[in-house]
Amino acid sequence: MRDHAWIINMIKEAKTSGKRYAMATVVHVKGSAYRREGAKMLVDEEGKSTGMISGGCLEADVAEVAKQVLETGAPTVKTYVMDEDLVWGLGLGCPGTVEIYIEPLLHACSASDERQASAEGSFGNQEVPTHGDSVYDAWLSAIEDERAGILFTRLDTVGSGQTPAPFRLFVPEAGESIGSTGDLSLDRLVTAKARQLFLQKNPKSASLRVPFSEEREAVVFADVYIPPAEVIIFGAGHDAVPLAKTSVAAGFRTTVVDPRPAYNTEDRFPGTTRLLTDDKNGFEPLKIGNRSYIIIMNHHLERDIEALRFSLQTEAPYIGVLGPRSRCDRILKIIEGRGDLLREERLARLHNPVGLDIGAETAEEIALSIVTEVLAVHNGHQGHFLRGKERIHQPS
Repeated sequence: MRDHAWIINMIKEAKTSGKRYAMATVVHVKGSAYRREGAKMLVDEEGKSTGMISGGCLEADVAEVAKQVLETGAPTVKTYVMDEDLVWGLGLGCPGTVEIYIEPLLHACSASDERQASAEGSFGNQEVPTHGDSVYDAWLSAIEDERAGILFTRLDTVGSGQTPAPFRLFVPEAGESIGSTGDLSLDRLVTAKARQLFLQKNPKSASLRVPFSEEREAVVFADVYIPPAEVIIFGAGHDAVPLAKTSVAAGFRTTVVDPRPAYNTEDRFPGTTRLLTDDKNGFEPLKIGNRSYIIIMNHHLERDIEALRFSLQTEAPYIGVLGPRSRCDRILKIIEGRGDLLREERLARLHNPVGLDIGAETAEEIALSIVTEVLAVHNGHQGHFLRGKERIHQPS
């Protein structure tokens, strides 16, 4: 979840360094791979790279291709076919095909270039196709401001010689789109696809094959940015400290909710947001959606009751309650006794006992167990062993 923050920092440095840079992005994977679509590597004009797009076997070759791209100014898509004899990743043989899009990072496209491309009408019924830094920068600004957005880059026109830079369309979750794929009907189709992706709790970057006329099909890479998911911890006790630390380290935005000012402090919970309340009316500042993950561990019956009552009314896909099943059942009965209707679909999000079964005993081990379960739910996985699986890191 930290990849996009890295991109922002690297591009800022690139813009001030005076060097030329190329960006390599994994745009399609068929089979197993150490990195998935959207993984990026930055390469300077000397061939020095930052970031990883594989487990180490592709970086050197991609850096050489990136140097050529910087010399010509023309982006390219490089395809690597991995076979059983190649060891790719962490000691794993990963057969399959990987496509990597390599482009000059700061490819400014002037307004006159854009007007000329529009006048030539090379890509169908477009009116004003735009491509270049303005669209890319809109995507980067969204990342920096932690606003959800998707950058669509049209790959089927790369290398055609018809356009100096890729056709791009940036679709924010909120606000107006900017740019174009080069065809208005295609713009409408990928914008509709973006709206579908925004409804998912954890959409992934991917290459899309999009038919947009009876005879034409476009290949468009959707580079998805969704702000970091949030972990909300009700309770600031001793065992919440390592949990918050592990959550922050995993890249989650983390909020600690506890009314005790002596416990809920910045010193104990660095890198988190803290909310000093235990009143359900005081929970209103929490903006809980389908990317919020809740853990209730107040070690206080009444606080746990109020926290769970509140949580079950939200869209949170994960509600973990610390403690034995018997205590959780008691809390649920009290909630029902107070007139709350506990529908089955709401209870389906409830996790108790909380965490993955890794034999955790210490507070630190329990924290690791809980955060890994949250990650599994967030990524659509079951948390099983990878041993014996033919394909790794694939959603269930």
